[in-house]
Amino acid sequence: MGTEYRLDDLARNAGVASTTVRLYQNKGLLAPPRLEGRTGWYDDTHLSRLRLIARLQGEGYSLAGIANLLEQWEQGRSLDAVIGVEAELDALIGDVHAIVLDPLELLEQFPDGSMTPELMQRAAALGLVQLTDNGKVRVTDRRFLESGSALARLGIPADVILDEWEALVAHTDDVAARFVTLFETRLAPADWQQGLDTDEARELAGTLAQLQATARQVLAAALDASVARLGRERLGELIER
Repeated sequence: MGTEYRLDDLARNAGVASTTVRLYQNKGLLAPPRLEGRTGWYDDTHLSRLRLIARLQGEGYSLAGIANLLEQWEQGRSLDAVIGVEAELDALIGDVHAIVLDPLELLEQFPDGSMTPELMQRAAALGLVQLTDNGKVRVTDRRFLESGSALARLGIPADVILDEWEALVAHTDDVAARFVTLFETRLAPADWQQGLDTDEARELAGTLAQLQATARQVLAAALDASVARLGRERLGELIER
């Protein structure tokens, strides 16, 4: 048996309030827990579903829209099949690097006064942070926090860091689109959108995971080469001195 959680533990791991978990259950978005006496026990499948809901909300879907998507996804498949593939996709594209902090804990990562309420609102608009129902701040990827605070400590203003992030995303979206197109045109079967059985869906999710890992390596290598080349061109005189 995998990890099991009480309600409050599940909510904390998912970065939501316990009342939110109950709300999703009432709306049919989340399966009920396993009951042992009067205690409800949740497992990793519930955690995967909560993360998927959070991701879809981040993409702008309403709860009604999410319910419709999940209904379409589940049509013709058993619940076990849906949960199995959903868990694999969550591991691939879910919020595996998310972290939930108290507001003060977040501010302590940056130089005093550098992160203003206006900049926090902008970070939220860019999808970097989210305010949870219990007043905490959910950073969608701890790597954003680590790299952003490192740049701030170097002396780069927080508004400039957000400017650079916004510009960078436009480029990485283009790169990601190229790899996704490769996946759709070269790796996925021609009729994959017409429906897959569980084994086919899991195999396709595994292929996408391999492509993602390779894309990450290629992008890192290309960036290293570009920084080295431009560094030599622009800072060559400084290096020679």
